Amino acid sequence: MFTRNSRFLFICLLVSFFILGRQPLYAEEQAEVSDDDGSFRMSMLWTWPFEHIFQPALNGLVFPIAAPVDYVIKNGIADKSVQLISFGENHKIMVYPSFNFKPGARTMVGANYRHRSMLLEKDYFVLQAEYYANGDMGLTTRYTKHALFGTRFFGGFRYDIDLDRDYRFTIPETKKNFLQPDSSMAFTWRLGAPITNTANWNAEIWTQLFLKRSSAPDVDDSVLYSDDFIIKDRGLYQHVTEVPVGITFVYDNLDYPYAPSRGNRVVLDYSYTFVGKYDGVRYDDLGIVSPSDDDPWIRDGGKNHDYMTTQFIFQHYFMLGHSKNYVLSATEARANRRFYTDFSWDEVMRVWRPEQVMSTLFERRVIAMQYRMVNLWEIEDGGAPHDAFINLNARAPLRGYADKWVTHHLMSLSLEYRWPVDRFVDGVLFNEYAMIAPKIDKWSFDHYYNSWGFGIRVRQPNLYLFRFQIGFHGLHGVNLVLTIAPEFK
Repeated sequence: MFTRNSRFLFICLLVSFFILGRQPLYAEEQAEVSDDDGSFRMSMLWTWPFEHIFQPALNGLVFPIAAPVDYVIKNGIADKSVQLISFGENHKIMVYPSFNFKPGARTMVGANYRHRSMLLEKDYFVLQAEYYANGDMGLTTRYTKHALFGTRFFGGFRYDIDLDRDYRFTIPETKKNFLQPDSSMAFTWRLGAPITNTANWNAEIWTQLFLKRSSAPDVDDSVLYSDDFIIKDRGLYQHVTEVPVGITFVYDNLDYPYAPSRGNRVVLDYSYTFVGKYDGVRYDDLGIVSPSDDDPWIRDGGKNHDYMTTQFIFQHYFMLGHSKNYVLSATEARANRRFYTDFSWDEVMRVWRPEQVMSTLFERRVIAMQYRMVNLWEIEDGGAPHDAFINLNARAPLRGYADKWVTHHLMSLSLEYRWPVDRFVDGVLFNEYAMIAPKIDKWSFDHYYNSWGFGIRVRQPNLYLFRFQIGFHGLHGVNLVLTIAPEFK
């Protein structure tokens, strides 16, 4: 939960991150200020807590990352890295690594290949491969083509395969999870077009062939055999084929897709998923004694496994200050680099003039907001497969948590404060809230969660590269996020 102490620390971090690089109050300036003794004394009362209490505490927090950040910004590493990984005419090809360092087997290294106008004009091809510490693998490839056959239609195809021996399913409205190796694959097709002349509104229909391939774990005591989440009704440890069919409406008038400073984005999504019959699992494979000698199988329970999903997303961005553009030009980036590379920690917060604070906090800053509501509707209660439920995790987003809940209904609200650090780098402070419920009318603060934190995001205006962020929940939990996926869907 978001306690009073965590709010206090969040405010301290907000203040500190936006006044880095301010110069100290030199003797000549002090002499000028001292002309008005009362004003000077008030200034000292105002600045003393920041200089003698908050500053030393923040020194300890930022010390481990100060030198690396200083080196990266001072030498323009982000800008040079983008040039290094870009190839071909007009830099249409990008090849770069990805990685995710987490405890245990979830540490991952990968490779990414992106190619614009690969086969035809206005097409886009992406290939992503991942390899995990325990030998698990994942592969995603997708192809998108705009202006199909010279029309306003766009289409796409995507293929995913995950070989995950450590996959775990979670009991709805809890964090209880159980091991279930998975080797599923999915084929997705989509077709869409603008539905207004301005192209702000788009409609898209899509379908997928999802081949769910779950199996029993090798560890017997990790098997769930319970009347609360029934194997024959939820499809645990079994194979099944699912075919979702959906329609999505999107309104988007953002100035840039991955560095937005103004505008709104609205998503309305509906899907109906046809679920086939579970193929069954043997009692012996689960380490369970069959109650009947005549049938050694746990077979499909006969319920209707189909389900529907609805989703509403509203995003709003607005920029503070008088600047016309949020994205820095090359010249502005060089000037900004000099400001942010003066990491003299002993001098941080020595100056606390109101006019400087206003310029620092409210000039060329972006407030980003997202509200998201997702609902799962079972056609027959207790019949939807275990993978149908909605995830509440760091991607929801709820970045202060490394684990997850699954649920029938989810609401979340995210707020971000962004500022340009370099040409392709944004600083970020975020605060987010979420609630989950088993029924649409059963919202409760017993399932209310909050996380907050800070970090950076590296992007071009029209291409997202990666983000590194640190999330907290209260003062007793921390989660590191390093991913190539954007914050908001």
